This record gives sequence, C-alpha cells and structure tokens, in this order.
Amino acid sequence: MLVEVIEEPVFYDGSQIEPLWGYKNYGALGDCIVVFRGGMDVSEERMKDCEDIRGKNRITGDDVLHLIVERFDSPGNMFISYLLQRLLVISAQAVLNMYGIETTRSGDDLYIADEKLTVSIATASITSEKMHLGINVTTSGTPKGVAITSLTSFGIEPDESLSIGRDIAEMFSRETLGILKDVVKTRGS
Repeated sequence: MLVEVIEEPVFYDGSQIEPLWGYKNYGALGDCIVVFRGGMDVSEERMKDCEDIRGKNRITGDDVLHLIVERFDSPGNMFISYLLQRLLVISAQAVLNMYGIETTRSGDDLYIADEKLTVSIATASITSEKMHLGINVTTSGTPKGVAITSLTSFGIEPDESLSIGRDIAEMFSRETLGILKDVVKTRGS
C-alpha cells in the first residue's frame, strides 16, 4: 500500500472520501493512504454517516491530522471498509501508545478519559473502500458541547503530527500487507 504524506496544509471538507481523490490530486494510484494536516468542516451534503446528518452534528476542527485510505476492490464492500477502518483506528492507537499517549477505543473512535480524540468514517464505492481518520491536533474550532481532546493537550507539538500520521500509515500498510500475504499462502478447504 502506497503511503503519501502531503507536507502543505489541506482543508478536509469531506470530498477527500470520494473515490480516486488521492490519484486525482496527488498521483497516488492504487491502494494508498494519504496523510495530511489541516482544518476540517464537513457540510451535511458531504456527510456519510446518517446519524450525524439526523443529529445535525458538526464535524469541524481548525487543526486536524487526516489519514485517507483507499483500497481497490470491485465492487467495494461496506463491511470490509468498516473492518479496515477498525484496523486503521487500532493502528493509530498502537502508534499513539508508542508516543506515550494512552487511549481507549470505542468502536471507530479513540478517547482519552472521556474526551474524544478522533473522528472517523468508512464508505464504499463501485471500485473501492474508503476511510477517513481525523485526529485532533488542537481543540480549536471543534464543536461546542462535545468533550474533545487533542495531541497538543498531551505534549505533542503540532509539527510532530505528520510524523505520527506517517507512523500510523506505515503500521496500517504493514498490517494489510501481512493479511494479503496470509491470504495467498493459505490453502482453502
């Protein structure tokens, strides 16, 4: 799986979860994970989770570490997309632990105490599974009334966030490659 880290800020508006975004914008052809940092504001039209739409939830933040995964499978499979999303979140949890940040996982989100650290969504298209994981770098611009925390709240400098994103992407890539290797070396019954 190709890991592409974008150094310049990219604003996440939800369009990045659309098929082939990594290829169209950065030449990331095939299975890939694109890492970048930037603000976030997802309009209702671009929201994928109907609970967020029904609840009129806001998905915002001024400084967020983003990981966008695309895995090609034809047709894309929503169940597999959510399985891969959990693997991505578990990879993030393991990497954050290496940086001294202890989190708990509930479904597809990471928390520190009762404060939410991440946002995440998975979806599928006719050709691929797509996932987005956003990790708050700061709490600035996040929705009011929601207990939210960030990497800077635990001593991580904002400039370190892309390195953390790369580490998460590389761990996720190794895990998916390991699964593929297991698939091709195992005889069916």
